[in-house]
Amino acid sequence: MVKKHSITILKIAVTGAVIVFLIHRLGWREILSVMTTAKPQWLLSALGVFLLSSLIGVVQWRLLLANRKIPLPFGRACRLYLIGMFFNNFILGGIVGDVLKVASIKSRDGKGKAGLAATFLDRFAGLWAMCGFAVVGSIILLVRHGELNDGKVDTAMIALSATFLLFAGIIVFLVNKPLQQIFFRLLDLLPFAGKIRIREIITEMLFEVHDLHILGKVGTLSTVIQLMRIGVHLLCAHALGLLNAGNFHYFFIFVPVIAMLMTLPLPFGVREAAGGTLFALAGFPEGAAYVMGFLASLVGIAASFLGGLFYITDRTFLKEQT
Repeated sequence: MVKKHSITILKIAVTGAVIVFLIHRLGWREILSVMTTAKPQWLLSALGVFLLSSLIGVVQWRLLLANRKIPLPFGRACRLYLIGMFFNNFILGGIVGDVLKVASIKSRDGKGKAGLAATFLDRFAGLWAMCGFAVVGSIILLVRHGELNDGKVDTAMIALSATFLLFAGIIVFLVNKPLQQIFFRLLDLLPFAGKIRIREIITEMLFEVHDLHILGKVGTLSTVIQLMRIGVHLLCAHALGLLNAGNFHYFFIFVPVIAMLMTLPLPFGVREAAGGTLFALAGFPEGAAYVMGFLASLVGIAASFLGGLFYITDRTFLKEQT
């Protein structure tokens, strides 16, 4: 309990330090000046796009759950998904919300490993789609600006491509029996007790031949969902008058980086500051770049409050966690 409170206090302290640093660096006047230029109709549009992407996310998660023999009704799946999003985006960050979803499935349905597998695949599919968008955005950047001979850009492109191929390799492993057999043989040779549990969890994540049609559906849904999440950032940029035909591709590169940071339990403000720094380095006005990052996060937080409301009012869910 003491450790938990210490971590929470540390996160609050880091968030405060980041905000104070940005205020000192940019100044209140510039921050307020940028914020007053934001057009509310575009921010509301961003909120609507985020909520719609979340509903499509529920469809994808239910599809993966059904494939693991967990037929959740749409209402319950939606409730759990939004509660998970609330904890991921607002309270603790990282994957805490995913843990809560799996805990509920284990408590009520008795299929914790299957729920974990479906939830992992749901998160993995999103990261893989984001990585694909980052590669596409990088190609557009290289072609448009003719920077193929720039060593730094080449290195970044290689890193993105390697990550994308790594994720592709994991997908091949999930469906390829010979690779799975080799992996499990190597796992059996390792001298540690937890390998049996690891084997059980990974086995739950594997796809059989008759399940392969799921990959196409999940891939399509993930692409749409992550494109809409990038669209949230584009709309926030447009609300501040930052978006134009010459810089849109940066969103396809930087938003996936921010999304990958979202999987880490970082305090509020760290990811936003990192995203603002990336956009500022790309030539966006510094003050507007940081404000844009925080606005995009606030849109996600606003959408997440619906999950918070479910968590507070849904006594059934609360009982499942006690």
